Amino acid sequence: MKNFSLQFYIGKNSLTKETKGYPFEFLEKQLSLSIPLITGMIITFQKKKKKWNQRVYVGRELKIQDIQKNPNLLEKYNINLEELADIAVEGYQKVCILNYKKYDSVLVGVKDEDLIVPDYFALKKYMYVLKENAS
Repeated sequence: MKNFSLQFYIGKNSLTKETKGYPFEFLEKQLSLSIPLITGMIITFQKKKKKWNQRVYVGRELKIQDIQKNPNLLEKYNINLEELADIAVEGYQKVCILNYKKYDSVLVGVKDEDLIVPDYFALKKYMYVLKENAS
């Protein structure tokens, strides 16, 4: 995986500039802050003249089907039913509750191939694994 770049999600929709290396110092700044800003990253790499994207989110994964079976999860995670319905209508089977806002849950639809890590330490570990595999 030599031809790759990284971008970080800030909040729900904003992205940082693409970087060609491993921006560990950017992630270290996040670890030193008391409020979360980074909510995920996109790894773009080229294999055999085809471009691939891998999305990694920081948060908690929930299956929409599990939320439907157990309505207590709506209250437990402070999930807005209309927002969940909008995500389900878009065809997503899973959601990620982002580690972004303390009292309001922020949901994003997640594809099956997307990866969800629980915290920034796991994200940093994943970046180190990527670096080792690229060497």
